[in-house]
Amino acid sequence: MLTLSALRLPKGLQVLGVTFLSVVLVGCGSKPEAGKSGGASAKGGDTVAFVSNNPAEFWTICEAGAQAAAKEEGVTLVFKRPQDSSAASQKSIIEDLLAKGVKAISVSVISPDNQTEFLNAVAKKVPLLCVDNDASKSSRLAYLGTANLQAGRAVGELVKEAMPNGGKVAIFVGQMDPANAKERRQGVIDVLEGLAESKGLRDCPDNKTYGKYEIIGTYTDGTDQKKAKDNAADVLSKNTATEDLAMVGLWAYNPPAILSAAKDAKRVGKVKIVGFDEQEVTLDGIRDGSIVGTVVQQPYQFGFQSVKIMSKLAKDPGSFKAPASGIIDVAHKVIKKNNVDEFQAELKKTLGK
Repeated sequence: MLTLSALRLPKGLQVLGVTFLSVVLVGCGSKPEAGKSGGASAKGGDTVAFVSNNPAEFWTICEAGAQAAAKEEGVTLVFKRPQDSSAASQKSIIEDLLAKGVKAISVSVISPDNQTEFLNAVAKKVPLLCVDNDASKSSRLAYLGTANLQAGRAVGELVKEAMPNGGKVAIFVGQMDPANAKERRQGVIDVLEGLAESKGLRDCPDNKTYGKYEIIGTYTDGTDQKKAKDNAADVLSKNTATEDLAMVGLWAYNPPAILSAAKDAKRVGKVKIVGFDEQEVTLDGIRDGSIVGTVVQQPYQFGFQSVKIMSKLAKDPGSFKAPASGIIDVAHKVIKKNNVDEFQAELKKTLGK
C-alpha cells in the first residue's frame, strides 16, 4: 500500500500547508492491465510522464517538484507541455509517450467531456492520474490537486472584502472547458450570491446579478497572454464611469495581464484586482497594493506527489489505494499583503532561488 508517510514533504514545503485525504480505499476506475505499460527506462529506473494542459509558467514550479521526486525515487521523468493548449495536442503527446513505453502518466486534462473515452483507453494500458484538472467520469485512479470549488469560494471572499457594498465583476480565464475553470468560477459566484455552501456546478449566466454583484462577463483567451491583456483592456474601456469594478483572473497569467491593462488605463488602485496562483508579478502587486490578493495552489506538490505515486505504480500497479472520493486534496492558501513576504520567501527557498 502507498501510505502518506511515503509521500513525505520536502523540507520547506510544510509551511505551505498541504492537506491530504486519507488514502484508504481501492483506486476508483479500472485497474491497469498487466504487461501493457511498455518497458521504457533509463539508468535502471522506470520512466513516468507528466503532461500539463498548457505551457504557462505555473508548470515550471510543478516540474521542479516532479524532478525532485524523480530524483528521490530513481525514476526517469518526461515532462511535456502542449504548446497550443489543445486537447488534440495533448492526445498526440500521450500517444507518443505510450508508444515509448512509459510506465505511468499524470495529466492535467484540457477537455474532460471530450477526452474521457481516450483517457479510459489510456488507463487500460498504464496507471493514470489526473492532476490539477480532473476527468471525474474517466477511469483515472485518482485526482490530485486543488479542491477548485472551495478555492473559487476563497476568490469570491476576496472580492467581497474589496467591494463589500457590491458592484460589477469581470472574470478572466484561459478556457472554460477544463474542470478547474468551471469550478473556480462557480465558487466565486456562489459566495457573491451568498450561498453558505456550494451546490456543485449549475447554470450561472453572465450579465446577471448575484446578491449585490453583477457578473458582467466571463472572458476567455485560449491561453494567449496578449489576448488576456486585450480582454482586460476592453473591459476597462467599457467601464470608465464607475470604480465599483472587480477583475478576477482565474489562471496564473490572468492577474498580471489585468494589472498591465490597468496600468495602461491608469486605473491601478481603483479597479479591484483579485488573482489566482503565484506569478511574481501577482505577488509584487499584492505587496504594493495594486492587487487585492490571490489564491495559490501548490504546483510544486502537484509534481512532487504525483511522481511519488507514479513511481510506486510503475513497480506495482496494485500498490496505490485511492481515497473514497477519488480525490487527493492539496490545500490552497489565500495570499494578501499581510503574508505575501513570508509566502514568497518560502517559494523562493523551495525553488532554490
